Amino acid sequence: MSVNHSNDLVENEAFDLSHTTNIIRAIVEDILNRNKFNEDNVNSWTRQIVDRCQQSLLEIHNSFKTIITAMIIPKSEENIHMSNACLWDYEVDGSTIIKWENNSMYCIVSAFALSSAS
Repeated sequence: MSVNHSNDLVENEAFDLSHTTNIIRAIVEDILNRNKFNEDNVNSWTRQIVDRCQQSLLEIHNSFKTIITAMIIPKSEENIHMSNACLWDYEVDGSTIIKWENNSMYCIVSAFALSSAS
């Protein structure tokens, strides 16, 4: 899957939360959408998600340092709770967390972008 960046930020003045969230969600859906949870594939899937998110965010936020984390866990009766905190410039830096699920698994991806222009 190729992510279209035709409407992306050119000057990267501020982190675009909405657009970034959409890109990450599209990547996760492309990698996991037709799969069922399989412990043998989790490492490969998380690596693909992180690598593709990192590359896509670099293409649109090239003046930002990015941190991407991904977690895939099987569905069960247990709840998932996740939280992040950052100390940064809220005018330009940003973060997003997406939760994706199908019938057999959850995927949580966090992305942080810190401007290197300061």
